[in-house]
Amino acid sequence: MRYMLLHKTNDSLEAGNPPDPDMLARADAVLEEMRQAGVLLAAEGLMPSSRGAQVTFPTPGEEPRVVDGPFAETKELIAGVSIIRVETKAEAVHWALRFAEADPNTPIDILELAD
Repeated sequence: MRYMLLHKTNDSLEAGNPPDPDMLARADAVLEEMRQAGVLLAAEGLMPSSRGAQVTFPTPGEEPRVVDGPFAETKELIAGVSIIRVETKAEAVHWALRFAEADPNTPIDILELAD
């Protein structure tokens, strides 16, 4: 099974500040652990929402609307994603918990990917 780990952002990252170097080193160590275990398929960090856009459909049947960032709800925004291949959801939780040790203040959503 494949899972996506969605690492939430915070106000500092969303403001464009660089991540804490010590936290990055710990997260990189977890990524290397995942590589060595053969479970890591992809991992990417995301730029602040001010660098992005959102497509919305305000009224059914009307043209879509494109709204440039930044977006207001920081708690819903993502700072990074990891995609892993594991046998069980429990294994995906294990790897999310390893990331939580590296950055204990960052919520991580664990979502199974469709085949």
